[in-house]
Amino acid sequence: MLWSTPALAGAALLLPTVAAAPKFGKAANLSTKAQAGAHVIYSYSGSSIPSELYTLASQGAVGGIILFGDNVDSNTASEIEQLQSTYKKSASYAGYPLIIVTDQEGGEVARLPGGPTASEYDIGQSNNVPSAASSAGVTAATACAAYNVNGNLAPVLGVYRSPGDFLDQYQRSYSTEQYIAKEAGSAFILAQQAHGVIATAKHFPGLGAATASEDTDVEPVTLNVSLEDLRTIDEVPFVGAVAAGVDMVMASWAVYPAMDTLPAGLSPSWIGSELRSRLGYTGVTITDAIEAGALQAYGSNETRALKAMNAGMDIILASVGDPSQGSGIVSAIETALGNGGLSQSAFTSSTSRIMSLRSKL
Repeated sequence: MLWSTPALAGAALLLPTVAAAPKFGKAANLSTKAQAGAHVIYSYSGSSIPSELYTLASQGAVGGIILFGDNVDSNTASEIEQLQSTYKKSASYAGYPLIIVTDQEGGEVARLPGGPTASEYDIGQSNNVPSAASSAGVTAATACAAYNVNGNLAPVLGVYRSPGDFLDQYQRSYSTEQYIAKEAGSAFILAQQAHGVIATAKHFPGLGAATASEDTDVEPVTLNVSLEDLRTIDEVPFVGAVAAGVDMVMASWAVYPAMDTLPAGLSPSWIGSELRSRLGYTGVTITDAIEAGALQAYGSNETRALKAMNAGMDIILASVGDPSQGSGIVSAIETALGNGGLSQSAFTSSTSRIMSLRSKL
């Protein structure tokens, strides 16, 4: 997810294939509401988890939460423990913990104390890139674990093109060289996941070509990059991430006309054909902020969420800072399952992927 607007945010093991994805825990016996809840990450404002989220957790209508800097204080770890306990004691408990995520990329983008202090750019410039990236992955995992956070929306795998462009201006890209970015990203992923924290490769197929002012959090962005360049430059680090067994992949909200006129995270071509079929990714997909300005032409948050799920996205990131946003999306998923707006078989496979991931936590 992107970081310039806080309210919008961004053990290695290959997950089962879509066709073979099993049902885990109690998920198969849950209510439609509880199953829909597994697909939504909520957000809130302030330093205390609101009572509304505890109520929703007791109903199983939550898949997890995202933490921003203003959500974090000395009580955060204990509050997350209480939220997990509330969920576990509920009749809607699916058998595995909620996913608690944040953006702990390193450098300027870190929601929690504890680092990594090195930015991705710093790592890419180091004398020993794999070692530096592995160290950052361990540090990020340690910082997350201290706050009971089990998922990190990192690393960014965009291959930046020019000094000062969108990713480089905040040192959120490892390199202009795709194979350095691949090496660094894979090492970060392996180290972090070996320490029990979900890694997320973002933002597929890459925002490295975005100029300094092209911010999908704020407005629509179109990246006119050839399909050859997308595959031989931008996707290379994601190929490495898939090989490393990355737990989640976050899709970009930019439009890439070489493949589709839809934003990547709303595009079956990008998610189903390119990411899953061509790159062979079998794990969990997660959207960037569903309220992002890049999606202004695609209706309400609920409409966007359903479009994303129909494109093959598993988890919807509702990061505006209000739990009612997540609740609205859960209700929309329930309705769509009832009226055919979502494929039941695709939804079941998607839920199984999420539960497979949560079973590792």
